[in-house]
Amino acid sequence: MLAASFRFGSQRRQAVFLILGLIEILGIDEIASHLRSSAITPEFGDATSSTIIGQTILQLRRPRDLVRVILAGPPAGLLGALRRLGPDPVGEPRTYYELGRLFLSRDPDDRRRAKVISQISGNLVGDQIRIVSMLDPVLLHPAFVATVYDVRQVAVIHDALSYVRNHCSRATDEAIRVSLGKIKLGGHRSDLIKGWAERFDRLPDMLDTRGDPTFNVLDSAAALADAGRRFRNCLATKVVESLLGTHLYVEYKPTDPQEPGVIAELRRTNQGYFLEGLYAINNRRVLPHRASFIRDKLAALGVAILAHAPGDRDAIYAAAQMLGVRHLTEADIDGWGDEPCDAANDLQQALAEVA
Repeated sequence: MLAASFRFGSQRRQAVFLILGLIEILGIDEIASHLRSSAITPEFGDATSSTIIGQTILQLRRPRDLVRVILAGPPAGLLGALRRLGPDPVGEPRTYYELGRLFLSRDPDDRRRAKVISQISGNLVGDQIRIVSMLDPVLLHPAFVATVYDVRQVAVIHDALSYVRNHCSRATDEAIRVSLGKIKLGGHRSDLIKGWAERFDRLPDMLDTRGDPTFNVLDSAAALADAGRRFRNCLATKVVESLLGTHLYVEYKPTDPQEPGVIAELRRTNQGYFLEGLYAINNRRVLPHRASFIRDKLAALGVAILAHAPGDRDAIYAAAQMLGVRHLTEADIDGWGDEPCDAANDLQQALAEVA
């Protein structure tokens, strides 16, 4: 039989591999007993299980007949899937067992999996069969399956999707299925996660503002984009940091409508948040008196503020200047010192805020 198999076409070889895979999983005697009872196989008499299987493979030349005799009828689409596997065996025996099971199953999710296998363009590889079997049913779309090449990627996809779904109220099963159809040819599996990240509306962690109406936590992708437009900065690109909880962005909205707002960038630590920066419109630095006021309000909410050694401030600033450390006294947006500025800069900042 081995010598004869070298002359078999690709589809017939794959039908043989299917039989061998079933033998490995179910046992040779079980398969031989099934073949004895088939109406299209010859009388085997007292032949051994190995002989029965060998004779069946050699005598039934058409792949359709081989599949029919082993599965009691060729399920729709299975022969086409076998043809697209090429001439060589793919994966382990369980790959073939799973392929046959999917096309025989009446379970709706399994039927969808079999349909996706039939819809994947080009040749199939063994991992794709296992991937389709393992994927969450909501992800069964040929365009998405085509972006997954390794079974180890499935668990990563599931975990990432679960995280995003927990933080996006609109990520229903139906909405996710619709978004799968928007994956472009040659796209990446991460496109799905990125697309839903851009719609998050639940932060993983919040700052308790204790009812302070002047602080507005930017708690969604839409809120970040809106604030980015109003402050003319890059907040819209901070979706990933916000969604993963490494940063939190808070808008200071003064009670006086004539006073400009400020964006506070908070960084997450294992002890809570600390203030990483204060930003006015166009990412300009915040005027000293306003920055000091906002820092005090954030500190009252438990936000840590960067500081230097305790002691006489003027002495520390003088030592810093002589040591070539300028960021303790120079204007910056990192929360250090009192951020003094000269009159010209002060006027320029004030005009920018009014604009």
